[in-house]
Amino acid sequence: MSRSSYRLLPNVALADIAFRANAGSPSELFESCSRALTDVMVDRRSLRAVETRTLVLRAEGLDGLLYDFLTQLIIIKDVDSLLFKEFDVKVDREGKSLTSELRGEPIDRERHRLRNDVKAVTMYMFGVKRSGARYSATVVLDI
Repeated sequence: MSRSSYRLLPNVALADIAFRANAGSPSELFESCSRALTDVMVDRRSLRAVETRTLVLRAEGLDGLLYDFLTQLIIIKDVDSLLFKEFDVKVDREGKSLTSELRGEPIDRERHRLRNDVKAVTMYMFGVKRSGARYSATVVLDI
């Protein structure tokens, strides 16, 4: 059972939406952040997991890896009109690479309950922290 979570952070910025995610591992943290990002864009309950995408990324560290991962989800939404409901993320031990299986479907403006069109992940307040066995990330999205 996953012990990851996230919460939206109100009043952080006017044209942005912020959230903080918490989890017991980097993989769970990335899954929590991807669910938060998707929930900002659409009611995930209106999505179906009918199409699968695999995403493999490398970066210099956990911060850069999370930033690149969330940015790729936004790019896929913008270029391929895909939103994802389910995320299976495996971050390597060093926090420098990941493999993710994403399941979702093309955007259907008639059926999906769309919320915000996220443009980008910002660097404002962005970061991943480790405290003991727990990980947290703060993310501000430009909408």
